Amino acid sequence: MSGFVSNWVRRASHLPRLTGQFLRWGAPRRALLFGPLSLGDDLLCTAVLREARKRGTPFAMMTKRPELFAGNSDPSRLLPIDDHYVVALRRLGARVIQPYYVSTHPTDPQRDVLPGRHIIAEMCALAGLHGEVALRPYLRLTEAELAAGRLFPSQIAIHSSGLAAAIPYAAKEWGPSRFAEVARQLAPHAKLVQLGSARDPTLPVDADLRGKTTLREAAAILASSSVFIGLEGFLTHLARAVDCSSVVVMGGRAPAEIFGYLSNVSQTSFPECAPCTRRTGCPHAMQCMSAIHPESVASAALAILREPPARPLPHATALLP
Repeated sequence: MSGFVSNWVRRASHLPRLTGQFLRWGAPRRALLFGPLSLGDDLLCTAVLREARKRGTPFAMMTKRPELFAGNSDPSRLLPIDDHYVVALRRLGARVIQPYYVSTHPTDPQRDVLPGRHIIAEMCALAGLHGEVALRPYLRLTEAELAAGRLFPSQIAIHSSGLAAAIPYAAKEWGPSRFAEVARQLAPHAKLVQLGSARDPTLPVDADLRGKTTLREAAAILASSSVFIGLEGFLTHLARAVDCSSVVVMGGRAPAEIFGYLSNVSQTSFPECAPCTRRTGCPHAMQCMSAIHPESVASAALAILREPPARPLPHATALLP
């Protein structure tokens, strides 16, 4: 009995706060929520939001990064992430969907279980969408932001490491020394701008902006760049959201058709152990990454630089039953 009373008292203590939240935020019937750490995944949700809006069934978006959605009319509204509010919405019958597209391997906590299709297609399916969906995220920039993002007449954006991410994957790393060699090979052809965290290893570039940009400033720099060079992760998705082609060093951890984009050049290598879907702890000395040479990455970037594709970039689609 004492447990029942304490639970009731605890729930009652949340009522004033919940009342204020509902008065301020309302009670949407459909909402997307990925989580407070989900920088890249929040951006991927823009693809789901676009497809839901096109079908006349828009979602509200719960996020800690509303700047990713500025100027985007696809979400019915933007909401902060609050666990008690989410629980209350669900108890009122609202659909709060968390479109997690990977899970942990049941016998190896260092491995992911990946979907059998592109992650955006999987997210759309988990959100209950059907029919053809576009496999690309979206971010809208103002003309002023775009102008500020052009630092040089011809620029290439580059990233050295993803280990400073909220959820780092050591198995995605190619090594800063290899990226530095790519930068040296490209230096005669364009100005290089380094994006990322202040903790990322520095590269020989013309503009070192590690830790010096907002998310939207980084997006504007990408939108004004001829190509982005980096690893699979947030900046690759951000580049695609603003129609910037990318050369992505992916190795063999996962197939490019699950994480990549039609307009990107994916640098892959698949030894016998690949795809491993590992997060860290490679027992094969990262063979899939060491097989990719800086010359091939630089060559792919130069090909895009010499013959830039028309924008907006083409995108693949998926048909959901």
